[in-house]
Amino acid sequence: MITRHTVGNALVLHPRERISPEARTVALSVDPDPDNDIVILDLQHELPFDVWDTVATELRRQRLRRGIRLVVCGARPETGALAGQWLSDRLGRPVIAPFGRMIPGAAGLLFVHGTDLGGWVCYRRGRAPAWQSKRYPAPAWDGAATDHLTISSTCAAEPLPGGVWLRESRDDAAIAGHGSRLTSAMACLPHAMPVLVGCPGTAPLRLDDVARFWRGLAPEGREHARFIQYGPVALPDGEQFGQALADALGCSVRVFTGVPTGRPDAPAMFTVTADGEPGWQVFAQELAYGPRAALGAAATPRILSHRAPPELGEPVGPGVYQYAHDAVVEVIPSGLWLRGPQPSRDADRIRAVPLDPAQAWLVVDDPAPAVADRHRELAGDLAARLDPATRGRTAVRPSSLVAPARPPAPASATRRHAPDQVPVPPVPAPPPVDLTVPGPVAAPVTAEVLLPAVAGAHVALPAVAGADANFPAVAGAGGRAGSGDATWASAPTMALPVYRATAAPARFQRTPVDEARGVRPGPDLDEERAWFRRAFRHQIAALAADVARVLAAHPALPDDADAVEYATAVRLYLTSAGDGVDQALRSAEPGGHVPFARCVAAGTRPLPVHTGVTYATAAVAAADLRRIAQRRVLTDWGFTNALAEPPADLPGDVEVLIWSATGRRTGALETGDGVPGRVLFLPGTAFAVLHVREPAAGAPGRLLLRELAAGDATADERARHDALALAALDRHVTGGAGPGTPVPPAAARRFVGVPGLR
Repeated sequence: MITRHTVGNALVLHPRERISPEARTVALSVDPDPDNDIVILDLQHELPFDVWDTVATELRRQRLRRGIRLVVCGARPETGALAGQWLSDRLGRPVIAPFGRMIPGAAGLLFVHGTDLGGWVCYRRGRAPAWQSKRYPAPAWDGAATDHLTISSTCAAEPLPGGVWLRESRDDAAIAGHGSRLTSAMACLPHAMPVLVGCPGTAPLRLDDVARFWRGLAPEGREHARFIQYGPVALPDGEQFGQALADALGCSVRVFTGVPTGRPDAPAMFTVTADGEPGWQVFAQELAYGPRAALGAAATPRILSHRAPPELGEPVGPGVYQYAHDAVVEVIPSGLWLRGPQPSRDADRIRAVPLDPAQAWLVVDDPAPAVADRHRELAGDLAARLDPATRGRTAVRPSSLVAPARPPAPASATRRHAPDQVPVPPVPAPPPVDLTVPGPVAAPVTAEVLLPAVAGAHVALPAVAGADANFPAVAGAGGRAGSGDATWASAPTMALPVYRATAAPARFQRTPVDEARGVRPGPDLDEERAWFRRAFRHQIAALAADVARVLAAHPALPDDADAVEYATAVRLYLTSAGDGVDQALRSAEPGGHVPFARCVAAGTRPLPVHTGVTYATAAVAAADLRRIAQRRVLTDWGFTNALAEPPADLPGDVEVLIWSATGRRTGALETGDGVPGRVLFLPGTAFAVLHVREPAAGAPGRLLLRELAAGDATADERARHDALALAALDRHVTGGAGPGTPVPPAAARRFVGVPGLR
């Protein structure tokens, strides 16, 4: 006897009189699935011989037409996979079931883990199972955190429901308790992948291990990674975790100052104390660090996001709030800074003070006795108004102790003064006390470089010496700003490259240096966004209103000012103006097309993911097909354009089918004469070569590819994914393509070619 009840967002089927606590908890917390009905089988080890027939009968009675997301409670892990395939065959509906052990996470997240490609797998009648995700709901970075990896002899990378944990691999007892807490409490953020580093109570983790993990991380993983110091890390003396990490990785990094907990749409973020216990709820939540220049001082970390309780007052600037008519409160990494309306000359040093996990600091400006008394009075009032948990871990610190006056400069460095000017002697620093916080003195923030705007976006510039003969050079064809050469960041003009047909034989693309990559190795795009805003100000002004309306009509897409600019870059790329961008990227040469492509990539990432078969064509000689088959992996350093439906009239004698895992659907941003069924893969995407067939006897050739992801770390994992993708692609080949979808002639060349070839 099977009883059914609708609980929360799920249909619960159970053979007992009552629903078990486990099934009820899952049903009440799980998010609705927009594409599938959530069905929970509450078996609790009671499996009568006819239970599956009864389950199938109950599901037929529901007259459901969508797919099923199946959750099995109270049974062995393999039951979900067996039940998924059996029910799919019996009901004729797709069934998504856990392959491995299902672990409930925070806020209704369902995480599936196993030693053999654990995750949510889709079963369809007559088809091979298709792996879908590790988590439900799946975050944008899900494919970058799927399997347990051995980083070194002492370090392992363990996937968690809410992110990844780099931790000591030799102390199971110390790890177990923290792992359980992180599994149940850490929020799974949709667009940020927390990477926890270290474990309290174990040996310090080495930065070399973090760098090794970073090098093996897929591009989408790097884009979404947010590092968190969770335990001891071996750092250079006096260095902050984020700065040491940026220096070790050689790129900008983003750091969370605490562990996010609770709902993913509004997480609370708490520091981690030395014993692994939650500390205080941070104000500055996300910081950006850049690698220091050679022989230079480290820059002050930038605050990318922060928490501002209403007690701080009304905002009057980025991270600054009007607390009284004569005082403001500024959010800083170490806590809060109560000061006058204008920051003092020691502002950079106060902002550079590192966070103390055990205590929030309320820094009080004390430039003169009268002002200091007023500020101390306001600080006492503010501290008393904070929530009890924060108030209990807040300490008031005068700015003269937090950032003591600089020592006098040596005689050789003393400035010359006019005869009527007398040098002002340095203010002596107060005597050292236990509350003084050591920390590096940060260099001033470099002023932003202003770029003149350009009038046109489609003008081909004359070629320069050393440029590829197949397309014109782009203004500012050097590296990043500060390299000493002419750079795109200081170029007075900008024109997108023009596509040039070439009769050269097929060549594999070479790997570009960082300065020539269309996806920046680090997460910081401030320079690129500022450059795009100035270089294409006329296009942004003309398109911004229409793009903003498009984003507003799609609730899943971000619609803030930065998102509108990035989406405008995508809109420009999708038109004929972007025809030459991919050719320029594939040349592996730096130039103005690089920052433009990085803005396009940033606007592409939030678009819907297409999982499944995509289509293109190519005109490739038989000898080149054989070279491709021997290559086994193709990496495209431009954007790879494909179609979600078979094309009707593309040229070429080779059919190219690609199994997509992270390709983005661009339909929302296509223009009226665009390609609504386009799927876009970001620069740097790698594709496994699964099958090659040469054209023969009037039959077209065929090239079957699979997008590679971070889950392909080992040969066995790669083989399993290849088998699933090849089976799916073969079914589409043998099933017939139908009449096909026409492609506008102006856009056809985007879908003709082999990824990884020039």
